[in-house]
Amino acid sequence: MLTHIQQLEKRMNKDRTEYIKKILVSMGVTFRTQPFRFRILKGENIIVDHFCQSTNKSLLLLTAHSNKYFSSPGANDNASGVAVILGIIELLLERKYGEKLGIKIIFFDHEDGLAYVDGSSYFVDHSDLSCINFVLNLDHVGMGNSITMSPKFTAETKNTYTNHLLDILEKLEVKFHSFQLPPLMVEDHIPFVKKGIAAISLNIMPDTDMRYLIQIEKKPFIIKLASMLIYRGALSKMHPMMVMRHRHNELDTSKYIEPSSLELCRKIVMECIDFHRRLLSV
Repeated sequence: MLTHIQQLEKRMNKDRTEYIKKILVSMGVTFRTQPFRFRILKGENIIVDHFCQSTNKSLLLLTAHSNKYFSSPGANDNASGVAVILGIIELLLERKYGEKLGIKIIFFDHEDGLAYVDGSSYFVDHSDLSCINFVLNLDHVGMGNSITMSPKFTAETKNTYTNHLLDILEKLEVKFHSFQLPPLMVEDHIPFVKKGIAAISLNIMPDTDMRYLIQIEKKPFIIKLASMLIYRGALSKMHPMMVMRHRHNELDTSKYIEPSSLELCRKIVMECIDFHRRLLSV
């Protein structure tokens, strides 16, 4: 998985998309593309139908955005999510009847930068969502050992999948926290949530980062907004959170990616896939 990140960080956005397609072809994985023009940008989503059938009435979507932020190498954001999903595909190909797993995988283009979740918004607006049971989006999963998830879990928003995900984390003795995304931040689960689809974005960060996040979450909205504005641009490298210090700048390289974080993420997602497969068998 680290090799994929090292390859992706050397490429511009269009070439990152081409790299993913090349790897899928080398794996013998069937996929289709969804070219789009949304707002001011042209992009291309990659949709992997290899592990589901047209007759599947219950789908688990695994998603990650392939683009990077302007001149940032884009290792953790979000070559890490792409690499983990490519690693998951390798494992799924080893399974019998993999095409019956009810898993659809999407690599979204243009999550941020000049975009605002453009690829995922286009997919949501131009796709049949009725078969989607749950969406698990991976973003920033290459640094740390604690799991954060958004949106914040409540009694109303919890479901079979999120409950099982929490069981997995407890079994693995992994610290976790769910939260609302701070102002000015976006991730690709948002368009699904707006359509009433159960969806979360999963991130990995150091425990110290998670503790800071929990503390800032308790602050009034104006304080949260101020903290976001202060640590943007030139001051981003002074952010109290390590993952944020490496976000959207030249520090976001594979040098800081932790293979153990990628393996942890892949293990968690594979547990979710196994749970989904058991549900389909009931």
